[in-house]
Amino acid sequence: MIRLLIKDDYPIISESIKAILASASDIVVETSLPTLPNFDSNGRLIQPNIILFVAHLGSNEEMLHIKSFNRNFERAKILVLCLNVNESFILQVIKAGAKGILTKDTTTNEIIEAVYTLRNGYDYFGKSITQVLLNSYLKKANQNENEAFNKQLKTLSEREMDVLKLFAESYTNPEIAEKLFISIRTVESHKNNIMRKINLRTTVDLVKFAIQNNLIQI
Repeated sequence: MIRLLIKDDYPIISESIKAILASASDIVVETSLPTLPNFDSNGRLIQPNIILFVAHLGSNEEMLHIKSFNRNFERAKILVLCLNVNESFILQVIKAGAKGILTKDTTTNEIIEAVYTLRNGYDYFGKSITQVLLNSYLKKANQNENEAFNKQLKTLSEREMDVLKLFAESYTNPEIAEKLFISIRTVESHKNNIMRKINLRTTVDLVKFAIQNNLIQI
């Protein structure tokens, strides 16, 4: 069973999340506590696998909450639902140790998928989060502040760069195909070549690489 704790100040949101997760028989929402001291004391007794934190404003106080969770719940994976998509806050959330980030346009299936992904030991970034970070990453790379990465970037063909930039701008595979007058299969092939040439497996890896190497500044 996956034991999940929700930290949110608004019952209507936490109850909605509970209802969504109720469809998964192996996910148990143990409690939802608004105040941090009660959350920490009760949470230590429950020993959750996952803490789902709803960040409303992208504030410093919310960031302190996330850091507190990582400090007090070493075995728990932190999943953050960001209702205000702020690039700087998202980067700080990742730096603070969150393993998953979702946005307010998240679907029911995506929330459940994120929980299972974290349970299985992998990070989970919602698509819009990945797009925001990847776009920022490319802007930073274009400033030639990382010679090693730019050397890899130069191995990309002109068409691969076109595909990468459009993907960073949130275009889907069909939209990229239409815009570049190529097939969807060709778009997918270009994406595979891009990740192979820069020695990464997924766009999540790309974003984490950018943050770890300070290619995106907070």
